[in-house]
Amino acid sequence: MTVTWLCVPLWAEMQRRGWFPLWLALLLGVAAAFAVARLYLRESARLRLPGRLTLALIRITLVLLIAFLLLRPAWVHRDERSRQRPIAILIDISQSMGQADARPNADDQWRIALAWGLIEPGSSLPTGTPASTLTSRLPERPTRLEIVQKVLTHPKLDLLNRLSRKGPLEVYTFGTQRMARSTSQWDWLTQLQPEAPGTALADAAAELLQRDELDTPAAIVILTDGRDNASLRSFDDLARQCQRRGVPLHIYGVGTSSVSQIQAAFGPAHAGDAVSPEAKAAAGLDVPSTLFVDDIAAIPVRYTVQGVAEGTVELVLWYGEREVARKSHPVRLTPEEQLRGKTYADLLRFVPIKADAAAKKQEYVLTVTLTAGTGSTPVQLTTTISRAAQVIDRKLKVLVIDSRSRYDFQYLQRWLLRDRRVDARFYLTDGDKAAMRSGFPWLTELSRELNGTLSLDPDEFRQLLFDFDLLILGDVPKHFFTRQHAQLIQEFVTEGGGLIHVAGRWHAPAGWADRSVADPQNRHPLLEILPVELDAVRFPMEEPGSPAPFVPVPAPTAIGSPLLSLLDDPVRNAALWGEPGKLPRNDEDQLKPMYWYYPVRRVKPAAEVFLVHPVDRTPPPDNKPMPLMVGHFYGKGYVLFIGFCDTWRWRYNTRDKYFGRFWSQAVYTAGIPRLAGTRRTQLTPSSNSPVLGTSGEIYARIYDDKYQPLTVTELPATLRHHDSDPGDPQATTTVTFRQVPGAPGEYVAIVPYQKTGRFELTLDPGNGQPATLRYTVVYPERHELAPGPMAEAELRRLAADSRGGIAEGFYREEDLHKLPEAVQSQLAPVSRRQEVLLWNHWVLLLILGLLTAEWLGRRLLGLS
Repeated sequence: MTVTWLCVPLWAEMQRRGWFPLWLALLLGVAAAFAVARLYLRESARLRLPGRLTLALIRITLVLLIAFLLLRPAWVHRDERSRQRPIAILIDISQSMGQADARPNADDQWRIALAWGLIEPGSSLPTGTPASTLTSRLPERPTRLEIVQKVLTHPKLDLLNRLSRKGPLEVYTFGTQRMARSTSQWDWLTQLQPEAPGTALADAAAELLQRDELDTPAAIVILTDGRDNASLRSFDDLARQCQRRGVPLHIYGVGTSSVSQIQAAFGPAHAGDAVSPEAKAAAGLDVPSTLFVDDIAAIPVRYTVQGVAEGTVELVLWYGEREVARKSHPVRLTPEEQLRGKTYADLLRFVPIKADAAAKKQEYVLTVTLTAGTGSTPVQLTTTISRAAQVIDRKLKVLVIDSRSRYDFQYLQRWLLRDRRVDARFYLTDGDKAAMRSGFPWLTELSRELNGTLSLDPDEFRQLLFDFDLLILGDVPKHFFTRQHAQLIQEFVTEGGGLIHVAGRWHAPAGWADRSVADPQNRHPLLEILPVELDAVRFPMEEPGSPAPFVPVPAPTAIGSPLLSLLDDPVRNAALWGEPGKLPRNDEDQLKPMYWYYPVRRVKPAAEVFLVHPVDRTPPPDNKPMPLMVGHFYGKGYVLFIGFCDTWRWRYNTRDKYFGRFWSQAVYTAGIPRLAGTRRTQLTPSSNSPVLGTSGEIYARIYDDKYQPLTVTELPATLRHHDSDPGDPQATTTVTFRQVPGAPGEYVAIVPYQKTGRFELTLDPGNGQPATLRYTVVYPERHELAPGPMAEAELRRLAADSRGGIAEGFYREEDLHKLPEAVQSQLAPVSRRQEVLLWNHWVLLLILGLLTAEWLGRRLLGLS
């Protein structure tokens, strides 16, 4: 206080701090001085003039000082100076910074060489790939954070020292939270680990802008991959705030601009694909799930390459343990294609052999290997996909019986006769008998009738029927088959034969239904094996009024069913079908409407509903959308009920594009189980792309060794994690399947997806046919550990927007030498205000001194 008070400049400003009025202080001071002067004029005459004046001056000074202090005066001084604003540095230590990028491109390889000090900073990136003598001195795949550490400690770049000349450094690391780091010693820099579970880049930078004018940084330097997933603010908000405060962002983007990856899928080419000549010639060809011996199998495949400029792709197709096809060709991508990926479509052909029909693994496996980059360390990326497919060593034998030559029968007959994988025979109960006895393609044995009833004895009929794999029954009169014949058809299905029933207006299934028969044992055998319960409905020759058109709607559980896949593009395929509660659209993108269907009462337990009516519902108490196509397993065989007979309308302007594909899939779905045998244990996941942190359901359909639905309440299964660490006690766990109430043979297990990687679920219910399901759990799209490129486009835009749209402020390794020079120093005004109150102990001492001096003077002069 003493030094400060003594050093206050003389030009400091005098201010009052008290409430006492100035005019009153002046009045009191003048009055007091006048009173003092008068007092000393009237003192004793013995007091000489010098003594009188001295004492009067002391007393006047005292009273004037007291009057002055009534104003509580203060000396105020402002010191205006300036100082450099700090330079803030933010280092990303989130988990994504631990990603080790594959770098097949030459530029990315040279950037690593620059970070490791093997080429001079400031020089342009060399052309071509680094020589082996250089790459041998580089780490194989450094993490992004390791690159940051090398860049910041690079002696020739000298970034930290050069930046410190532009202002005092403030260094922070950030993930979900920002943490200050020491700038006096840098040992912590080499010990950083990418452990933060999220990236809040925008929030971390915005917090630095909340300071007052003096502490606001002159610039913010950010070292990150830009994968912000935890900020409450957007990059746009941050850029606007930076521009408003005049704080530009300087961003060093770490990592590669696109992740080098390859993805594959079975399926035909889509619009925009790079199509090989073979795939182009087979446009629209679907992926076959059933293959026939000595029949050429054509497998369409698609694969997407991303993040590489050029390389070579090799396709290897296996069936079971046998390599059946191999193909390789070069790929070349533009810079834009490297970012978004480029998809290629190709076709692999092979001829199944008899050994394939006996293979333990009834599936084909595609391995796609991308070799990118040149030199001594090319990058290889591989992906493998598989798909179940059965090889059949004979043709599918189909018998089609109808009452008359309906349109559906006519076109189905033509289609089946053209299919090289099908051996079809036909019969019309009301057809011309001479034609029915004429031979191929008619089954002449069925022409042995007596009064419209088949007169074959049971043994003959059994031998005839069991020679086929699939029976398609149309509008067949009830009296054509005797009860023994119908029971043999029931036995045929039970032992693995397929049955498709196409409902008709006049005879079937109305002729099989008799609600007066209460005992199931006495009901018509053909009614028992259908997947629906129905009543006998008679239809008039002509409907009164105009029948309402409709387009069948896929049931929610059957949207992805191959049976309903009439186009390979899922979006266009969905547009083909009807929509709940809506009339037909009457456009070229939708199937032609139908005008008739056979109503049912309800669906039997464990049956699969494929198509429903868009408006009509089943009668109460069921009251569900009216089923139009339903299937289920009956014993070993599969039964498909089709409640309409207008699929011929789908040929309008499309010929067999939709009609043929629909019937091919229906025929193979129902007929293949007899050829290949029904799997007694079937596993189906609720999701084909499990995501970490979620859970999913795995469904099981299980039959015993007699092909009856299993009835146990619980079944244990083994779940193995193939990508677990060695010695991990949780690598193998037990999953419990529980029976679905009211659905015999149906089981479900809930599986939590707690780890990423490849999993294999094995269920052995003791029926002689265990089943295995393989799936891969992946990270969510914005998860820190999900593979992904540096967000270069977003970071470039953020840096530019922070300075009003000027395309500056983003740096790669080859530009880092420019960064310190691009940072501009900024001076912040510093105002220091000094204030000294004059009502203090020094003034009090002065007052006491004056009082003492006057008292002593008066005593010495002999005054009272």
